[in-house]
Amino acid sequence: MNNNLAQVVVAGAGPTGLMLAAELRLAGIDVVVVEQRQAGTVGESRAPGINARSMEIFTQRGLAGEFLGRGRALPGVLFSGIPMAPHQLDPDWPAALILPQHETERILAARAAEAGARFLWSTAVTGLHQDDTGVTVSLDGHAALRADYLVGCDGGHSAVRKLCVIPFPGDEPVGHWLVGDVHLDSPPDRAGVFGRNERIGTYQISRAESGWYRVSLMRTTPPADRTAPVTLDELRAVMIDGLGTDHGLREARWLSRFSDGFRQAAHYRRGRVFLAGDAAHIHSPIGGQGLNLGIQDAVNLGWKLGAVLDGSAPDALLDTYHEERHPIAATVLQVTKAQTGLIKPGAQMDALRAVVADMLAEPAICLRLSGLLSGLDVRYPLGDAHPLLGRRMPNLTLTTDRGDTDLFSLLHPARPLLIDLGADGLRDMAIPWANRVHYIAARLAPARPGSHWRVPVFGEIPAVDAAFIRPDGHVAWVHPATEPVDHHALTAALTRWLGPAELYDRI
Repeated sequence: MNNNLAQVVVAGAGPTGLMLAAELRLAGIDVVVVEQRQAGTVGESRAPGINARSMEIFTQRGLAGEFLGRGRALPGVLFSGIPMAPHQLDPDWPAALILPQHETERILAARAAEAGARFLWSTAVTGLHQDDTGVTVSLDGHAALRADYLVGCDGGHSAVRKLCVIPFPGDEPVGHWLVGDVHLDSPPDRAGVFGRNERIGTYQISRAESGWYRVSLMRTTPPADRTAPVTLDELRAVMIDGLGTDHGLREARWLSRFSDGFRQAAHYRRGRVFLAGDAAHIHSPIGGQGLNLGIQDAVNLGWKLGAVLDGSAPDALLDTYHEERHPIAATVLQVTKAQTGLIKPGAQMDALRAVVADMLAEPAICLRLSGLLSGLDVRYPLGDAHPLLGRRMPNLTLTTDRGDTDLFSLLHPARPLLIDLGADGLRDMAIPWANRVHYIAARLAPARPGSHWRVPVFGEIPAVDAAFIRPDGHVAWVHPATEPVDHHALTAALTRWLGPAELYDRI
């Protein structure tokens, strides 16, 4: 193997880049991950919130147990710090899981490395040049890499985005944050404290792990020097000024400052270069959406790159990455912007928060907002003939000729699935794509009598007896149980996502 060649170079070994590397390896793609940090750099909690959709994705890859074993489950979610009426989004998952980002990275890095991803640590992207056959990626301290594609997962200040001159429009910051992982000798009595006052703006103190706490302080006025490192004394002074106590602050393993601008890349693709995660979108940390958006970006893009690189799908498949993910992030930015506005202190905002709190006591409103915050409401534009099209497939328990299983376990290899719950002639229709889609004949266990299913977030939907599910868990075609099989629609869906039938051998 030529160590300077790869099919895909991923810039950035945060959660998005690591998840993407693992996805690419599942597709058999040679991938190199380039990261500025030294190998094994840990100790920062950064983005600690994992939502229900991310937990579904991790389950679909056989990783959920590791996350649940290390994380702390939260029973409910907040909207701008305001509790919402309790409800049942999905009985399989907590409303949110708190896990320091370095633990998330440890799990995902191990998965990517075990799968065969290569890593270049202490290495930065300094230049790129693309042509009709690939991308040459210039690196600091290492020979240039030549790849078919480059994906920038290198954060809000993305070098890849800047080198491609991709516009990054958005709003100027409304909040200026001091954050840190600290030891507190006299922590608050509750595991999490959220508040607002005129002196400090907004503050939150939450328990992390092993005696560590995450302290977040947001002010509406910028610091004198935004580039100056945060010191323990500065954090202590701000806590005492705003809270009247520093809660026995005595040690920090990570301190940082940042401003919460809201920006989104105009294009997620430029030729052979893609953006994902914070390189594609940044926003306030209120609501904990950033890491989760990046995980979704990775599982959307990874299998598509794999299909194009193995020659089965046309290059146009890669355009659907921007088409599907850009609108989702735009919605998240709007919802996060609303939450950020609501946390500002002041009498007028107090009145508005009281009105919002009353509204959040309504289950229907909570269900809508919880769907947004959990990621369970994501729907791609794959048609509206059935409520499941474009949405995540629920985790059905199935009985097959090999025994009982569940649908998410069948997605562990990240292969497309064609689930047949009793549709006529489906197996024969799938034969031309047999080496690209995993056909499963099954029945529901236990059986679901009636013409409708009840699915979390969606509510009642017409029952189906067949579904074509993409590797990212989203439904590309369904057969309603009460209708004849639409052969044309299934052929069109298989062709769109897996390539023309004539590319595959009959088995």
